[in-house]
Amino acid sequence: MGTRDIPEDKWITFFDQFSREHRAWLATVDRVRTGAPEHIQAVERPLASVVPRIAAHRIAGLEIRFHADSHFRESIQIDAPATVRVNETADGGVQGLDIVDKEGECTRLRFRAAPPAEILDGIAPGELPS
Repeated sequence: MGTRDIPEDKWITFFDQFSREHRAWLATVDRVRTGAPEHIQAVERPLASVVPRIAAHRIAGLEIRFHADSHFRESIQIDAPATVRVNETADGGVQGLDIVDKEGECTRLRFRAAPPAEILDGIAPGELPS
């Protein structure tokens, strides 16, 4: 497993591609602050997208959105992100993200499975015709 930092000037492009490649992957999101217990915010919810919130020509926040279902409709807000890291498997599969805000709180998005995106067919189960 490796960790790769994403430079801030690449975040918009990165999150657009990340959202397309990982659409409907089951994600768990928790928040960790030094000296405080972990706070789980979502458990195995189908990811819709990670969207930057722009203010004054820079990214002021991020929003983790999930596909709407009967169990979870809210998005998760991250204000003042400072660092974005991608956690990858040895074969290039994405395991998740660590997003650290300016206060030092880390929001962790983890996928249930981490296959390399190129082996998937690109169609999420909810997108199949009925």
